[in-house]
Amino acid sequence: MKLSEIGMHRFLRIAGVLIILGLLVEIVSLLRVHPLMFVLFTLVGVSLIGSGILVYLVSLVLAVIPPVEKKG
Repeated sequence: MKLSEIGMHRFLRIAGVLIILGLLVEIVSLLRVHPLMFVLFTLVGVSLIGSGILVYLVSLVLAVIPPVEKKG
């Protein structure tokens, strides 16, 4: 997957959406006191935020790697 094909702004948008979704899930899970809400908080919320952070870090790494030029 090349960064020039997708663009860094797309990676950042995806990372932002994942982090916001994770925060929304965590807010919803804090509204009720129930054992399943803790599971929702930990499994869904934390994994969404973690995947958003990973997408952000991958976009930084791909922005640093120079594109490979094909010779003749």
